[in-house]
Amino acid sequence: MRRKLELLVGSAIAALVVSATAWSALAAEPGLMRQSAALAPMAGMNADAALAGCTKMQASEVAWVTLDDEGEIDEQVSEYPSGTTTVTPVFQYNCVPKSTTLVTVFTFDGETVLTDKETLKASSRKGLYSYPISYEDERPIDEGEWGVQFYSGKTLLTAGAVSVGEGESGGAASQTVTVEGKVTDKKTKKPVKSATILVLNPGVTIQKFINGGQKDKDVYTAAQTDSKGEFALGSPLEREQTYAIIVVAKGYKATGHEGFTVASDAPDPLVLTITMAK
Repeated sequence: MRRKLELLVGSAIAALVVSATAWSALAAEPGLMRQSAALAPMAGMNADAALAGCTKMQASEVAWVTLDDEGEIDEQVSEYPSGTTTVTPVFQYNCVPKSTTLVTVFTFDGETVLTDKETLKASSRKGLYSYPISYEDERPIDEGEWGVQFYSGKTLLTAGAVSVGEGESGGAASQTVTVEGKVTDKKTKKPVKSATILVLNPGVTIQKFINGGQKDKDVYTAAQTDSKGEFALGSPLEREQTYAIIVVAKGYKATGHEGFTVASDAPDPLVLTITMAK
């Protein structure tokens, strides 16, 4: 079931200016590391387009896999058991245009724990990209919800989440919800690209954010829409927690919602449709 959120125009923030790079304010946790590089063209496949014709990297949904002793993909999993020492997200890509920088962001229970960027070698071939992570001392990965987002520069390519550990008995719902959606023009219904979505820390109001100088420390999580107007928040939101949301885009009135709460029975992922007026 899709949920629709109509964010009303707030006159108090009609002239709000937010840095377009606020969404990429990232932190890193010492100890986590990439286990191995894995940009792998699919064996036996012919080039599906001339390299000059590869203008945009596209990605499939993220799959989570296990690796064998040789570091090759063993099997796809829906969750990892307790004691797992490596988690590996993977996606399929169509091609790699020239000058492509891939940004990878890992989260744990809603907090960003590892970020990395890599300049990829141009290729006209389809392939798989994986990013196995583990701790330097080889201790088990922490139990909880791990998430990953892959960006081509500042454009979200794909994202996913997986649980590590048995979790609560009876299949209880996760206490957090992945949020994604689309921003559209209120009149034309066309997608709004490069819109910045900011979710403020619980307790931080829109007015407090503005009066406080629009500081990154007041932002809980954020995202930026791609060319289709689509986005996925970098960190999941907690159920039954109240947040303030701000959406800004060039050529549009800033939009805000002061009391957005994720219901205890909200679906995961929670899909939002946000409209903006000029």
